[in-house]
Amino acid sequence: MLTIAICDDEKKICDYIENRTTEFLAKNDLEAEVSVFYDGSELLKKCENNTQHFDIIFLDIKMKTLNGVECAKLLRDIGVNSLIVFITSSAEYVFSGYEVKAFRYILKTDLVNAFSRVFGECLLELKKLNTSFFTVKTSSSVKNIPLSDILYFESNKRLLNIHTKNEVLSFYEKLDNVENELKEKDFIRTHQSYLVNAQKIKSVSKDSVFLVNGFSLSVSKSKATKVKDAYLWSKR
Repeated sequence: MLTIAICDDEKKICDYIENRTTEFLAKNDLEAEVSVFYDGSELLKKCENNTQHFDIIFLDIKMKTLNGVECAKLLRDIGVNSLIVFITSSAEYVFSGYEVKAFRYILKTDLVNAFSRVFGECLLELKKLNTSFFTVKTSSSVKNIPLSDILYFESNKRLLNIHTKNEVLSFYEKLDNVENELKEKDFIRTHQSYLVNAQKIKSVSKDSVFLVNGFSLSVSKSKATKVKDAYLWSKR
């Protein structure tokens, strides 16, 4: 299910975007949870500490207490990677959007004509992004990890550990399920306990894989040939 935030200090604009969103979703047989905010600080508070993830944020620029550009900068600072679509009455801030990696920019005077097109572009971009990220959901947060950052998954009883270049994250899941989810993404099952990003393998021996960070992981005897073939294929 999509999660969408609308933030504008004009209620009529929020109502309009919410209604158009509902219409678009119904027409395309999609479901979403839509949250409305009338102040940038309310949106920021909701996103802090990864308590809420939004796929798309429609964000007004000219708001009284915290303007949209400042809000977007603060959101990026805390790791929010949502698609941000600026909604504003003036084009003077268009270049500010590049600083916060805004996805699109809609003038309020063109909102009626541009909304469906931009919403459709957001969905296409999300589809593309979702194939490049692994989403970790816990009881307190949702985090999207770029596949390119993942070194390997490690099964530890009921827990899975994701080893990335910067950290280790733990969550409850079966390694078999993750392997199935990533079967088209160059991840190799080297052992009952390990699922390894083939792009992070530096070399392979009969009983081990050696990663770019200097780690080595065991290779099961039954998987040795398959691991070597998959590794060589990934380097083509």
